[in-house]
Amino acid sequence: MVKNAARRRIKPTSIVYWLRFLLGIGAGFASHFLQIKQAILGDLAIFAFIGLGLIFYILSIVVVKFGLKYGEAELKGKNQYVTLGGGTFIVVWIMVAVLLNTLSGVSHSS
Repeated sequence: MVKNAARRRIKPTSIVYWLRFLLGIGAGFASHFLQIKQAILGDLAIFAFIGLGLIFYILSIVVVKFGLKYGEAELKGKNQYVTLGGGTFIVVWIMVAVLLNTLSGVSHSS
């Protein structure tokens, strides 16, 4: 029975990927609901959008390193707690933000 439980344990790398996937969804929703759009913020919108993404990504780094206490041994490499799942986060974040913006159907054109 103990052997079975050990085999079913989720790998730390999978946990990091899923965490970044879910936080990417959260960042996309936050971008939409905070109304980070060029029509509202002008030229500052891109900086606000990137800044919000960085806040969510830094949050994921803190959770992985200090909350879950994953290091080089668990993630099989140096600085993997920073880089692992980064592409997943960026793609999901932008896709969710674009999807929500499209589905909202709100046009802010002058």
